[in-house]
Amino acid sequence: MPNELKQMMAEELRRDLETSPNVLVIGLLPMDAAGTFELRGRLRAKGARLRVVHNRTSRHALDEAKRPLGAFFKGATGLTLVPGAEPDMGAVAKALLEIAKLKKIEIRGGLVEGQILDKGGVELLARSPDKKTLRAMMCGAILGPARGLAGALNAVTAGLARCLNARIEKLPKEAATPEAAPPAAGAQQ
Repeated sequence: MPNELKQMMAEELRRDLETSPNVLVIGLLPMDAAGTFELRGRLRAKGARLRVVHNRTSRHALDEAKRPLGAFFKGATGLTLVPGAEPDMGAVAKALLEIAKLKKIEIRGGLVEGQILDKGGVELLARSPDKKTLRAMMCGAILGPARGLAGALNAVTAGLARCLNARIEKLPKEAATPEAAPPAAGAQQ
């Protein structure tokens, strides 16, 4: 019976890992039910789920799912699963870091977009801007020189237009208005 139960748990974890390509591993320190409820609520607000797992069963499921995170499994362990195509891993890592400061959990590492992160990597991820902000910063850096060039070109033509307008205003009124052109030679009257 215990082997069947462990196989079912490993299979369920394997399915969760297929839908959650990003996983953060945390160490669970002793906490009461209210602390666990608060931890799960904060993670749920960021789009993540917490799974408390058995180390040996989880190592087998992770190995079968080709997620080499076995080194992070020591003591009471929890997996923070973040499903979705464009998850905000920075927000999840930031929430975990805030909870870790309260000495309720310890951050051990994780797997984010195919990269294995240690504790320092997860902390760096928490301090980094999210993907949308990074993309906006990149677009600004790329478009900045083009915007400057367009502004410079626009300034040249605008300056030329102002000079011509000032010259026209300085001309005498009769020179500024075009006279009636004499009739063309050979035109019938």
